[in-house]
Amino acid sequence: MELEKNIAGLLRLVLAFGIFSCTPEEKEDESISDIEKYREIRQEFLNKARPVIHNNDGCDAYLYPSDRNFSVSDFLSYRTKGLVGSDVSTISYCSITSSFGQFTHKTEVGEFLTLTHQRPGSRNVVPEFVKLGTDPLEVTGKYAHENGFEFFWSNRVNDTHDYEHRPDNPYERWSKLKTAHPEYLFGSPGEKLPHGRWSAVDFNQPEIRNLCIQYYTKVCENYDVDGIELDFFRHLYLFKEVARGATATAAQLDMLTDMLRQIREMTERVGMKKGKPILILVRIPDSIDYCREIGIDIENWMRKRLVDIIVGSDYFRLNFWEYFVTLGHRYGVKVCAGLSEPRVNKEHPLLIRQQDPVYRARASAAWQAGVDGLYIFNEYDTRSRYLREIGSADKLRNKNNLYFLTYLNANPNSYLKNGNDHWNLPKLTPSNPVTLGSKPLKFLLETGDESLPARTALLLYIRGNNPESIEAYLNGVALNYLRSTADGLSVFEVPRGTVKSGKNELELKCASGQEGLTLLDVAILFCRDADDPEIKALAALCFRD
Repeated sequence: MELEKNIAGLLRLVLAFGIFSCTPEEKEDESISDIEKYREIRQEFLNKARPVIHNNDGCDAYLYPSDRNFSVSDFLSYRTKGLVGSDVSTISYCSITSSFGQFTHKTEVGEFLTLTHQRPGSRNVVPEFVKLGTDPLEVTGKYAHENGFEFFWSNRVNDTHDYEHRPDNPYERWSKLKTAHPEYLFGSPGEKLPHGRWSAVDFNQPEIRNLCIQYYTKVCENYDVDGIELDFFRHLYLFKEVARGATATAAQLDMLTDMLRQIREMTERVGMKKGKPILILVRIPDSIDYCREIGIDIENWMRKRLVDIIVGSDYFRLNFWEYFVTLGHRYGVKVCAGLSEPRVNKEHPLLIRQQDPVYRARASAAWQAGVDGLYIFNEYDTRSRYLREIGSADKLRNKNNLYFLTYLNANPNSYLKNGNDHWNLPKLTPSNPVTLGSKPLKFLLETGDESLPARTALLLYIRGNNPESIEAYLNGVALNYLRSTADGLSVFEVPRGTVKSGKNELELKCASGQEGLTLLDVAILFCRDADDPEIKALAALCFRD
């Protein structure tokens, strides 16, 4: 039924306005003069299923491999062509923005990155595009549309990879803007800030907000985009006072809201002229309060219908997905679960997060919570298996899935004083261990729909002696200890039917008199194919017949 609705909606759009098949010249002739009609079309377009959004994370042109031949076709093969046939519906293309306002697309208001750099193993091929009369954004957008993808432009709102810049040792992409206007920055070169980086631009400055608006305006006017992305997570620095320990003021919240209002009005103006809707996606922390304290009044933005899609989490995640889903759906906004790459260190070799079974598990839990789609970031291998398996909950129900208590463990305090106070999830990784004693530790673990038959095991990564003294309970069911490895992995049998879709309560404790164990990690494996190379060794440990 949902598929029929989506097809019917698309047919109405095509028949009425031709927005998916017209040439650029035809689109211009079919401008929309009525704002309410435009908004109706935009809503229909927003309601279209977009199961997976892939942000390519930029750098594909600027850091193109030195040993790789350059042609437009080779460039597209590098990070884009692999998405054909995957579950990805939308490509959100980042034309690299560090420093602020530097791009690998032609721009009238920022800097066009045609410089030559000396990074080992890579080269900037933007000058090669210039010789061909084009640029990476135009080429990728054309390819996306020719192959059935939606195409968004992603802009890192305040990327600070340039914080290493020093006047006597310049960062290669230190911008002319920052050189000319040091007063726009959070601090002086090399200054250490408790919750920010000195090289960030300050959105207190009206010039910075106006430039941000212009960057989006020129892309919407000059490129065939279906949406734009404001990537606030790269990086979460907006106001210099917040970087020094304050929280955003009402006036600062209003500044950023007014910037969003102007961007929304621009997309409507340009979209009406082109005869097609332009959606707005924002990538933000998954907490209303955290967002407000750093300067993002996300609930107000949704209430005023300034955004269409919200993507939650990146370096860290603060809440269970159902919280974020409830928030977005309250205002008719589409909600995507951000599945950024884990950066957890010191993992057990059989419990690695950066692998297909884990991405499948994360996706399954998010679908179960009711998200409208998934958002993938920092995945350079566009031929990764999981990108063809995560587009719906049904596709995941018969797979091998490996769930963890914690997938992301960056520190929210990096961007906000006491930011960690907003963390409402379990935090347990080898870098964030806890002591296990006779007093029970209770955790909630999210899963998807795992109702199809599977062999299931709980895995504990432990430091200390006598792991067999651990008592484990899942949703009140006592789990049978099976075995341990010399390097700290303990396996418990999970009876069929014990795991529930959604949140599951795990309780762990040591038997009386057995103290001093350190719990490093917790995972649950659902195995339906023990010969799958990615989980074969783990399955052999867990399920010995």
